[in-house]
Amino acid sequence: MTVVRTDKWIEESAGDPSEVCANLSQYFPTGTVSDIHHHLTMFGMYLSAKQGRALTKKLQSNNVWDISAKEFGLLRSKWKGPSVPVFIFPSDSYNKVLAREFKGKSGLAYADKIFLFISPNNTETEIKAILTHEYNHVCRLNMFPKREEDCTLLDTIILEGLAEVAVAERFGEDFTSSWTSLYSERQLARFWKEVVYPNRNHLKESKIHDKVLYGLSRYPHMAGYAVGYYVVRNFLKGTDFHVVDLLTRPSTEIAQL
Repeated sequence: MTVVRTDKWIEESAGDPSEVCANLSQYFPTGTVSDIHHHLTMFGMYLSAKQGRALTKKLQSNNVWDISAKEFGLLRSKWKGPSVPVFIFPSDSYNKVLAREFKGKSGLAYADKIFLFISPNNTETEIKAILTHEYNHVCRLNMFPKREEDCTLLDTIILEGLAEVAVAERFGEDFTSSWTSLYSERQLARFWKEVVYPNRNHLKESKIHDKVLYGLSRYPHMAGYAVGYYVVRNFLKGTDFHVVDLLTRPSTEIAQL
């Protein structure tokens, strides 16, 4: 598989999200079309038919599908990763948090598929960066397989840290997510010791997992993500390793536990 021409789906359905998501039913066999659209909108997919039509034309003008297809081929060759479908949709232009904190783009990765939600304002390098992040997830999930119900907070922060260090390696830190520079090294060391480490074994389905990861409730904003980047960078310091060398290593080894 490769980058799917989801722009043709949007054109054929006049942008109707329900019709577009009906094409995804085979990839979510236990979910309804409504479930699929609701799930994807939580991660940044456009909301209405009108919005979808207008934004898709702009993405086509920016050659988003062609850029992504070429980049996906390069990444597969570089990391010797699996072939998975990549679905690209316009991001929700009304989502202020997405625009403010993530430059209007976001992604969602599974072991067998990738979703990218792109804004017409995103540059070519920003598109490549989000694809790099999400495809790194795919490679990690396939090369270091673990049942989802067995994944811990430590596994998740290492997953996110690896993906963003991969972006830094390819494009420089200017193209990493904003959460990579929210805190000082001293703060991150404290968050690791006081916030993440004590909760490292909480499973993905637990409430504390997401609270620490995203920085909800009393926890620092995006704490888990930021600490994951910090931990992976620290592991790589003074070595000749790159992210690709860590894809098969256990999370506990990368965290030097």
